[in-house]
Amino acid sequence: MVTDSGHGMSTDPRTVLGADGTFASSWLRDKSVAPVPVGVQIDAASARRITVGCRAVGASHLLGTHLADTPGATAGTPSRLSPPEDCTGIRPPFLLCTPDMQGAVLFRAAGHMLIAGTAAFMAAAVSEGIDTARARFGRYARALSKRHPSLSAVAATYPPDHRAWSHPGDIEPTSAAARQLTLLEAFTDGSCSAPDFAHNWWEARRASQANGERIHGALGALFDQVFTILEDYSVNPGLAEPGDLGDAELRAAVRAAWDAYRRSGTGRSR
Repeated sequence: MVTDSGHGMSTDPRTVLGADGTFASSWLRDKSVAPVPVGVQIDAASARRITVGCRAVGASHLLGTHLADTPGATAGTPSRLSPPEDCTGIRPPFLLCTPDMQGAVLFRAAGHMLIAGTAAFMAAAVSEGIDTARARFGRYARALSKRHPSLSAVAATYPPDHRAWSHPGDIEPTSAAARQLTLLEAFTDGSCSAPDFAHNWWEARRASQANGERIHGALGALFDQVFTILEDYSVNPGLAEPGDLGDAELRAAVRAAWDAYRRSGTGRSR
């Protein structure tokens, strides 16, 4: 049968999965995915996410099934969870899905679950936004990388689509903006020379722009201030004009800007 929204009904939630056990590309065609931190079982906060997603698409219940731990193993029989809040306490590996397949939750292992679905389902279940959820998960994965290295692979699979940051701790470690932050720290603590700082900063800035990276807020203002300071510095002393900054003056100006930013409390520690 087909609902009024045009999404097909099913009695087996596993139809959203591909042969590899992840969401099938055919099912994901008009949907998005966000990884979300979770413990060893679905807690009340995670259950609320799922519940509001169900309500947004008019689903009064969920279909759920235990998944096979290993290829070839027998999976559980699909069951009905009504109301959706009944998913609290579920342990992995488990799959949840709305009957019309507009939303699904793949809870493969402790530490994270994947929430996927249509725009309506995701706007409710991941109300902070897909990119924000992915960025937060990336920070979570980095913080737990030593104890749970598998989380890093999940974060890498689902990076934010739009690369925009406003705090140092949010910036992707492999980004050009992260390189700019590293240069700032090295230059202000004296471990990087003025010519090297200037040359590498311009190079990282060009790469950041080419990659579509955007820096907002006080951090963006700091980067703009460093850009302005560097306009008054020449890497080649022979080309310096009257009034240009020398190496020591450049370091002092950049250090003052960096220290003012950190004292302002607008940046979280890296």
